[in-house]
Amino acid sequence: MLKRLLLLGLALFLTAGLLTGCGGSKPTAEKQGEKTLSLVLDGVASRQHELEAVAQYLKKVGVDAQVRVWEKNALLNEIKAGNRQAYAQDWGSAIFDPFDLAVPKLKTNERGNYSFYSNAKFDELLEKGAFGDNDQEREKAYKEAQQILYQDAPWIFGYYLDIIHGVAANVQGYKPAMDNRINLHDVSLSDGKDTLAVGLNIDRIPSLDPANHREREAETVIRNMFDGLVTRTPDGKVVPEIAESWKRPSPTVYEFTIRPGIKFHNGDPLRIEDIVFTFERILSPTGINGKQSPRVGLLGPLKKVEKVDNRTVRFTLDKPCPQFLQLLVHTQIVPEKYLKAVGDQKFAEKPVGCGPFKLVEAKLDSQIVLERFDGYYGGSPDLPPVGPAKLKKVVFKMLPEPSTRVAALKAGEIQIAEDIPVDVTKDLQNDPKVKIVTTQGTRCYMIELNNKKITDPKVRQALNYAVNWDELLGAIYGSHAHRLSTAFLPSGFGFDDSIKPYPYNPEKAKQLLKEAGYKTP
Repeated sequence: MLKRLLLLGLALFLTAGLLTGCGGSKPTAEKQGEKTLSLVLDGVASRQHELEAVAQYLKKVGVDAQVRVWEKNALLNEIKAGNRQAYAQDWGSAIFDPFDLAVPKLKTNERGNYSFYSNAKFDELLEKGAFGDNDQEREKAYKEAQQILYQDAPWIFGYYLDIIHGVAANVQGYKPAMDNRINLHDVSLSDGKDTLAVGLNIDRIPSLDPANHREREAETVIRNMFDGLVTRTPDGKVVPEIAESWKRPSPTVYEFTIRPGIKFHNGDPLRIEDIVFTFERILSPTGINGKQSPRVGLLGPLKKVEKVDNRTVRFTLDKPCPQFLQLLVHTQIVPEKYLKAVGDQKFAEKPVGCGPFKLVEAKLDSQIVLERFDGYYGGSPDLPPVGPAKLKKVVFKMLPEPSTRVAALKAGEIQIAEDIPVDVTKDLQNDPKVKIVTTQGTRCYMIELNNKKITDPKVRQALNYAVNWDELLGAIYGSHAHRLSTAFLPSGFGFDDSIKPYPYNPEKAKQLLKEAGYKTP
């Protein structure tokens, strides 16, 4: 509610500026060849107030800006068809490298390039940055790419947000992760209780099959049941998990040695064959119920996985991929024999992993209950404590409404609440039963521009100069939102901190619009 009031006040202030900012003078007569730039800003309900404030800023420089609110999937279908002009979107990075943000969002014809941006030199630099085998050259290429992106301005560049979680005061050993994972293996309760509940910002988990989803919340649940060859520390460092060690005999080959004695929840020992099967299932065009796994993009240029001996597995890539270890974090190992015996559908209903917790109950639109796996091998030595989890039972509850999550936290019904709204953090900080924990987020929020409809870079630059993001974000998020100069995140490899975000400069915006043939106040 506070956020809405702040934004309403901001919008009213800006609207008043539109009425009084010209000193009461009449609009200048339209010159020959000049036209008004009309723009519809599209978005879902959660971004409506932000877009309305952006529209008011654009109106101050002469843009006829309107806002339209959509259902998420309907808007995405219209965007992909190229029917819209400008649309609020977001995209997360899972591996701390532009490989999974700038590449899919801005490289020509890539799967997430909803702005239809295309620049051959930019594409070439992204390729060098993503797949080069020399970090200095990679960094140089990424920085050159950011300079091009800043000038081309295919988006109204936006911001990233801190991750804010509410945690009960009796929770110990919990650290929020930059990739949003909620790792419960390391968590305990100081009052001796052994059951912990988490409120997730989602209405339904799409699947408990680790190879059949692309949701961060689903991965949070799954990675408490399944382990991978490697995992990450809360700040993003890759460390061994099922793997004991690894080596890189050549730029396109990785070999992993597996820890002995690991068992799945059904008692079957983990074998090298299970690892090969896990990856081949994702790589196969018909690997899951006759369809391609949605996780295949997270394997990069992986070409082949093969058994070397009973404790060694080899991965061969089509080309060097410095991010490969980061990518491997997102693949969890499944038991080949069990999965083949029950089939893909039954496996998704009753999954078996080798992680610290095993499934008890799965109501995907309500709650998922897990209990401690006492036969757990212990997890990564780099993430102590090592051994079985301290909690006996954990419950993940689907609570998509922020107010519901906050109320459940205050009432003690859950002990961890993800994605706490900024406007209630002060209230929670005054509650002795609750603490607020934060970390840097890895999701980019922007207004994408259809570059096939808004073809002139001067116009796109003008739109960036026209928006006072500092004022707008301060009203919504306080100190928890951070401006971005392009589509590259500061947590990602090769980030160029010498490029500053577009400053608020309405006069510069008007100048550029005039040069592009549009009239301004």
